[in-house]
Amino acid sequence: MRTKETRVFRRPVYVWFPVVVGVAVWGCAVLVAGPVVGEPVPAFLAAGFAVFFWAIGWESAIRSTDSHVSFTNVLLTTTVAWTDVKQVDIRGGLGVTLRDGSELSSIAFGGSLLGDLTGYRTHRPAFRQLRQVHGKARASQRGGGRRGPVQRKSSFAWRRLLCALAVVYAPIMVVLVLSR
Repeated sequence: MRTKETRVFRRPVYVWFPVVVGVAVWGCAVLVAGPVVGEPVPAFLAAGFAVFFWAIGWESAIRSTDSHVSFTNVLLTTTVAWTDVKQVDIRGGLGVTLRDGSELSSIAFGGSLLGDLTGYRTHRPAFRQLRQVHGKARASQRGGGRRGPVQRKSSFAWRRLLCALAVVYAPIMVVLVLSR
């Protein structure tokens, strides 16, 4: 039985540190835009950094269903069918190798010297689950798998970006208007 459940893999430290920094930067932007300082340009620049930290920390993730796997880096998502995935690999960071030899990975699960030394302990739970879903997808293939070029779908999360911009910039605009 196939499910449509989407599993989202994020590294907790990689999520919470940038998000906390982004919220702190946003708080500073609100203070800078307020009546005490009253500087809109630095406030808008700081708010842009808050959106950037959100995109790096929260949006960068790996999403998996029974039929597809998606890698989101900042706001760009690349999706491939599990039938186009040759193997799931944890060496040098968590990623997948496709049938054509190309690789997909997420910056959230990227490689590092510390990861090489410790065996990527923070990547292992996601690696095990992705490998398990990939194994099930390969077992359900009939006729020896797919032929032809690897089908990639790339998309840009412009709706989420617009929502994030609205959430970040609307309060700053209100503070600027009320402080005048």
